[in-house]
Amino acid sequence: MFNLLGNKKIEAFGLDISNVSIKAMMLGKKNNGLFPLAFSDIQIPGNIISNHMITNEEKLADQIKRAVSAAGKISSKYVVASVPEAKSFVRLLNLPKLSESELDSSIPWELEADIPVPVDQVYLDWMIINQQGDKLDVLVMATPKDYVDTLVSSIKSAGFKPAALELESQATARALVSSVDSSSAVLILDIASILTSFVIIENGVLQYTSSIPLGGNALTESIARNLGVSAPDAEKMKRELGLLSDTKKGNIRQAILPILDNIVDEIKNVARFHEEHSVGKKPISKVILAGGGGKLLGITDYISARLNLGAAKPIGRVVLGDPWVNVIDSSMKEQIPLPKEQALGLATVTGLALRGASYAQ
Repeated sequence: MFNLLGNKKIEAFGLDISNVSIKAMMLGKKNNGLFPLAFSDIQIPGNIISNHMITNEEKLADQIKRAVSAAGKISSKYVVASVPEAKSFVRLLNLPKLSESELDSSIPWELEADIPVPVDQVYLDWMIINQQGDKLDVLVMATPKDYVDTLVSSIKSAGFKPAALELESQATARALVSSVDSSSAVLILDIASILTSFVIIENGVLQYTSSIPLGGNALTESIARNLGVSAPDAEKMKRELGLLSDTKKGNIRQAILPILDNIVDEIKNVARFHEEHSVGKKPISKVILAGGGGKLLGITDYISARLNLGAAKPIGRVVLGDPWVNVIDSSMKEQIPLPKEQALGLATVTGLALRGASYAQ
């Protein structure tokens, strides 16, 4: 999505920017694979990005510089940056077989009635994912120009050069979907602080993305409210105990489950929609957990039980994602900088860094 430098041979690092944090990562060659040479994860003030809108370009540039400095050995000036799912639209269009130039002309017209903003106010990117006879299935991605322009300006103000912009879901999938699953249909469940995203990858290609306004913060708030504790204490309980234990303050599990059940219900809806509308009609074979919320103790077993118990069409295994699966060679497993459980929140920036590394090859 939004390749800004064509096929120019460069080295680029990943930069994942959200409402609450900035993550940076640089990958380099080591032995037979790649290795994270530098990475950082910093929290940013809440007055810089609000509701997925950049409100202070100058302060964002300062925070980008801080994140890169904290990462350490990042020598490149080129950046592959994330575009938030909440600011973007992904649609699958079924179109007549047309030339590339004809598709460029027809896609905006086809998309206009299908997104809530005027098509002349978004940047479009598209790719053909299937062709049957005289019909094409075209995946289209659209992001508002005002967000993209401000993001690019902030990156440049920080002293860096944008090489590409990419949807969070595309980057996360590049990091988490291994070659073993490349021919299957998998669902990535990305539980971030504010949102939970549902991303379906089939045959290695993004097919569907959506999100709901429930995430790790909602779990913390529910614990605080139900147990009558402060937000910092609730966050500590969530991280240390998860679904496995309770405290003298009360039942943490019962505070968390209503929110998790809403997330599980949405997984079922998304999986059903995919089976009815996808090109290949493949059922979901695996659910991969990502984001900080994916580290919640006991969450994989609970989601697996809720999805598959008594289901007419059981969804496949629920597993914790491994951000290093497409990065670190098996011979270097003992050298990983963070266990996958701790690195799970780095999945998106790892995917961005993987794309950045590909420019140098």
